[in-house]
Amino acid sequence: MKISFLLSILAVAGLFGGTRCATTINFALLWDEPGVASTASNMFKQIFLPDLRNSCLSSPDVNNTVFKFIDAPQKGLFDILLANLQIDQLTKSGCLFAGAFDQAELGLFAQSGIPSGVPGYPSMQIHVMAPLTLTMAVEGVYKALTESLRLPEKGSVDSKLSIILGPGYSIEELQAVVDRYPGYMFFYQLRLGNEDAIVNKLKASGSTNFLLASPAREADFFISAAFNSLLLSSPYRWFLFNVRLVDKNNFAGFKVVSKNITSMEFGPISTAIAYNLSRAREIYIYDMLSIWNVYLKKIVCKQPNDVNESYSGMTGDFRLYPNGSVVRTEWRMHFYGGLGSERQRIGNWSSLGSFHFSRQPNRVLDEATVINELNKNTFRVVTILKPPFVKYKKGFENRNDVPLYDALDGFAIDICKEILKNMSIHDVSFFLQPDNQYGSRDSRGNWNGIVQTLMQGKANFACASLSDTTDRRQVLKFTQPYLNFQLSILYKKRIENPLVFMFQFMRPFHLYTWLAVIGSVVGLSIVLTVLHKLSRNAANFGIYETIFFSFASLIQGITGTPPDRPSGQLVIAIYWLFAFVILVAYVTNYAATRTLNRLQSEITSLSTLYAQSTYDYGTVAGTSYFTLFENTTDNTQQQIYRYMINNQEKSLMPNLTVALELVVNGTYALIYDSALNKYNGQSICNSVNIGAFSLQSASFAMPVSAEYFNLDPSELPDCRSTTFPDLLHDYIPEEPPFFGTKNGALTLNNTLGIAVINLVGCVMTLFLAIVEFAYLRCKYWQRRRRQRALERQVEINAVPKLTADLEQMESVA
Repeated sequence: MKISFLLSILAVAGLFGGTRCATTINFALLWDEPGVASTASNMFKQIFLPDLRNSCLSSPDVNNTVFKFIDAPQKGLFDILLANLQIDQLTKSGCLFAGAFDQAELGLFAQSGIPSGVPGYPSMQIHVMAPLTLTMAVEGVYKALTESLRLPEKGSVDSKLSIILGPGYSIEELQAVVDRYPGYMFFYQLRLGNEDAIVNKLKASGSTNFLLASPAREADFFISAAFNSLLLSSPYRWFLFNVRLVDKNNFAGFKVVSKNITSMEFGPISTAIAYNLSRAREIYIYDMLSIWNVYLKKIVCKQPNDVNESYSGMTGDFRLYPNGSVVRTEWRMHFYGGLGSERQRIGNWSSLGSFHFSRQPNRVLDEATVINELNKNTFRVVTILKPPFVKYKKGFENRNDVPLYDALDGFAIDICKEILKNMSIHDVSFFLQPDNQYGSRDSRGNWNGIVQTLMQGKANFACASLSDTTDRRQVLKFTQPYLNFQLSILYKKRIENPLVFMFQFMRPFHLYTWLAVIGSVVGLSIVLTVLHKLSRNAANFGIYETIFFSFASLIQGITGTPPDRPSGQLVIAIYWLFAFVILVAYVTNYAATRTLNRLQSEITSLSTLYAQSTYDYGTVAGTSYFTLFENTTDNTQQQIYRYMINNQEKSLMPNLTVALELVVNGTYALIYDSALNKYNGQSICNSVNIGAFSLQSASFAMPVSAEYFNLDPSELPDCRSTTFPDLLHDYIPEEPPFFGTKNGALTLNNTLGIAVINLVGCVMTLFLAIVEFAYLRCKYWQRRRRQRALERQVEINAVPKLTADLEQMESVA
């Protein structure tokens, strides 16, 4: 802000003649904004009143004097003075110190209506104290600019200078710089709210040299925006004119360590910092009160000698005369390199022609310098939770009282900690990326995720599995890759109902077809039995024999003796044709079913992934894996990319967690980093991780025994079934690996139903055999009982007869 000060001292009651003022001293401040009187009053009480009391220990008046500060706007100045102070009271009891704003205020005093003949009013002295315009200091600005930017005095250069001017500054004030600067120049008008837009234009212009002249408030917002875009780093050079930011060096916890920031400020800056003078206005008020304080000591302390001395203020030197007039003899400003605790005074400028500037040495980009600069701030590391690269240690998931540096573990974390330790960087802080994204660019060119965080300077380093892509390389710098990885496909193999799986051999025919086949067997048996009754064959063709003959003919061809009568032979010939057609249809349908099931449920490559329709498939949106398919020249990968674009809702997942949930549900095939797919697949029952293609890169070496990518046994899920019929899965034998079974081959698992049928048949046969045996034994024992009964009956009937015969024989004898 351009500020003009007119300092006037109006002394009544013989101020300059040696008589003292009464108990009230008034300070009227004419300013372009409200609140100046309050600022001046607080500054007077904190800084100058203690000094005044120490200087007036022998005078009791200092403790009895009232110091009154009044805001007196330009309009109606003396109406306010008359209403608040009363002229007659001024002549009796007070002194008036008046500080006016702008040269136009001179006329207000002339038109005040205060008669010069009023007793006690001497002639008024008005001091032109401010401002220091950019035009007045432009020579010093250009010299310092030339030194700080290391520009040649003459000749054309390719250097670009961007000039940012805040409210109150115009390009006309820099005409000398415009006329003499040897390179290209860009001009920007700064105001509250357009800081980010200007910063974006600065970055787009390719300029590395900046001149900022602005009031402190606008400059503060602008410098913060420039910091967020890394424009305050060492490759850029800044020249700040009177923006009072030389002591600012805390940007969300970060400090700027660059020495390529030159400030031209009133000083010494240590005084401004000590008294919290954060704006140019406050520095002017400080000098105004400093001069007034010299006269106050004469009034309040009753000093016998008239004021006749020089005073060195923050804005320059003044000459104070006995009649109350003050003349500025010099403007003075200081040059500083760096900000905050990093600043160093490197020169000064005087309106009398004095100029001194110590050029900052070139930054030596060696390891010691870089590490020293890094250790001046907390080294901030951004990361994303992504096991096994980054994960919580066991028991630290919800420990908010433990820093993430101590709570995190994983492959990437261990490597990062070791690297930082070897670099002697000790003050390290980890934080999680808020949006949990690695970083992708939208249609407008804006980045999100870790990439945005690094671009904004909110972190020094990203410790994560961040892929080095062409787009990211344009805005970030990458280390050497630390891991070899390829893409793979992770999906959950669909497990059918074990009962259905065991009887898969029955799938080629519909239930109605099987019923028709059974009906044909029964029908043929009935027909053959009827024909045998009408025209007997040599062999017996009862209902039992014909059912067995019909079933055996369907399964094994000719079995036993066929009918020898023409009618029976005709029926059998037609039935054999029917059986042949059924067998051919069964074999072809079964082969087709097996092939189709294998193609739809078994994924072995990107080609089979694209050909199947059982699983939705895709990857995580915005990742380098998606970019691979977007930029590929491979025909299959192009087809998969088009599928993902046309089916974004079910193909492109917002994050890895959502994608893995779909994999667990058995509806999604995830294309992702092979190492992560292998790791995450361990926690998914019946998962399959297949393929290894694309994105090969160099990596750090790691021992074979490293277990970053293996889950702890206690973390493995229990994949055993708990409900019927799923329990059967645990009892179905697996094909031994040494058999070398080819993919898609018909295995025992697919035909186990036949074994079950045979087993059931054997059990039924054994049961029938037992029943038959029991039946025959029963028949046998029944016959034995009847025979023995008959024998007993014969014996019973034979005894009387024998007795009678014996008696007869005896009688004959």
